[in-house]
Amino acid sequence: MNHSPAKHVVLIVFDYMGYGDIEPFGQSEIRTPNIRALAKTGVRYTDFYSAAPICVPSRAAMLTGRYPRHLGIENNIYHGEPGLSVADKSLARYFKDGGLSTALYGKWHLGYEVADGPNAHGFDDFVGFHEWNIDYYSHNSREGAPALYHNTALIQREGYTTDLFTDSAVEFIGQKGQAPYFLYVGYNAALPPYSPPGREDDHATHDTWKNGNRADYVAAVEHLDLSVGRIMDALDEQGLRDDTVVLLTYDHGGAELATKGPFFHGFGTLWEGGIRVPMILHWPNGPAAPGSIVSEPAIGMDLVPTLLGAAGLAADQTIDGRDLLAPDADAGERTLHWRSDLPDLHANWRARAQRAVRRGQWKYLWDGGFEFLHDLSNDPGERENLGHENPELLAELKALAESDW
Repeated sequence: MNHSPAKHVVLIVFDYMGYGDIEPFGQSEIRTPNIRALAKTGVRYTDFYSAAPICVPSRAAMLTGRYPRHLGIENNIYHGEPGLSVADKSLARYFKDGGLSTALYGKWHLGYEVADGPNAHGFDDFVGFHEWNIDYYSHNSREGAPALYHNTALIQREGYTTDLFTDSAVEFIGQKGQAPYFLYVGYNAALPPYSPPGREDDHATHDTWKNGNRADYVAAVEHLDLSVGRIMDALDEQGLRDDTVVLLTYDHGGAELATKGPFFHGFGTLWEGGIRVPMILHWPNGPAAPGSIVSEPAIGMDLVPTLLGAAGLAADQTIDGRDLLAPDADAGERTLHWRSDLPDLHANWRARAQRAVRRGQWKYLWDGGFEFLHDLSNDPGERENLGHENPELLAELKALAESDW
């Protein structure tokens, strides 16, 4: 199918959710009809991975196309620590250099210094926060400090953050009309505190930040689905639904209240529950057949070459990812790598030092001194360790995990 380069690109990222939390990926209780519709007329990637099991390195990989270790960002960052270097070009910088307007509404979490925030990395407009999260209603940090920004200035706005970021996205789409743009909407839902929509007096304190229940979590997820519908409706109003690339994914796997599908473990680990995430690419007028399903492994770094390629652009820095829409996207078996060395401070995540490699259907995992070899085609839940039955394959993949990749 012949297609013209996309002039409008929208990236939507959810946080702290499980693979099975949305209908196209096995959910039957949480209602996500807008995401279901997106998958029906888009492409569903069943074996898509975050580049890390936690926020910062995963987001850095998604925006630069580089493995986290190549960026020197393998753990979350905190106040006083350096963030993503402006020398590492972001997706926004590439699009801006290509003549597109750029905007981020929502979570940045790639550095706390305002001067080195989204605007310094190529975003023309930013409404959101630099922290790992803010309260859904007060918009304060966990420590109680104001944390909502418009570009480099602190602002005060009323409302639920999911709605605020969606409002900004819808307004941006309406203002830009047919002009080319890259829009990144990074929601803080469904992070704790699990404040559902419609509960304006539910301001979390430092001591109650982690409180929540499944009903609150489900309400937050279903409200995300409504927001996806609002964004798609805004594109419809401009006549752009079929010509716009809309990519939806998560930054990592889910935690306590998430539905992880068939996968084991979760956030903070390199087991499938921590790194296998949904990905939907919606571009009806693009090269992929609407409604198709792709099972070849792919990873967060692929977003940069894929979205740039869709817009007829290319990166001028080294990229570790692959253009998933290129004619040769599935040519040759690829090897995906992960490593995670979470400090003791994160012991509550039940994570140890870990290494993992996936090649084809096989995954090698080193977890705190224990080795595992899993056939993900037949055992996606990683229940049966086949290392003793396949010692040569285990040794081969172990060598890849220990190599200087």
